Amino acid sequence: MSTLTVAGIGSPLRGDDGIGLALVAGLAPTAGVVCAQWADSDALDLAHHLLQCPGPVLLVDCAEMGLAPGDWRRFRLHPAAEARLIAHSRSLSTHGLGLAEALAIATQLGLDVSVQAFGVQPYRLAHGGLSEAMQARLPQLQQALAETVAQLVGLPADHAQEA
Repeated sequence: MSTLTVAGIGSPLRGDDGIGLALVAGLAPTAGVVCAQWADSDALDLAHHLLQCPGPVLLVDCAEMGLAPGDWRRFRLHPAAEARLIAHSRSLSTHGLGLAEALAIATQLGLDVSVQAFGVQPYRLAHGGLSEAMQARLPQLQQALAETVAQLVGLPADHAQEA
């Protein structure tokens, strides 16, 4: 299997929007995995990053999914998405574009790797760092992410316990 890129995305200054960055920063080194921090990236930056990945990608981010705050889900984004992403904005400014637009741009430019998301339902999106509730949830989320990564690279389930 080719190298898996695990990329934290979001903004560390917008409350729980920084959860992806925090989770990827806490991920233990794993063979066959490259970790990346794509903080405050706009759609064009994200599309560029995606197109540079040599193998499958796991994006780690907060996601509005209608779940209880702190709950997480893994889902496929490309090809054949399992979830429908809602366009972030109808404006023409690149600063108003989000992940849905980034995937569309990358796809149009020839994205040919699998892209999945590890989405975490936020508690609070506001100025400042992670909410106290999200910080308390970090150990469980880090364990779930480690297990997900181990699954994606084909490692035994107990590998995530060691990480």
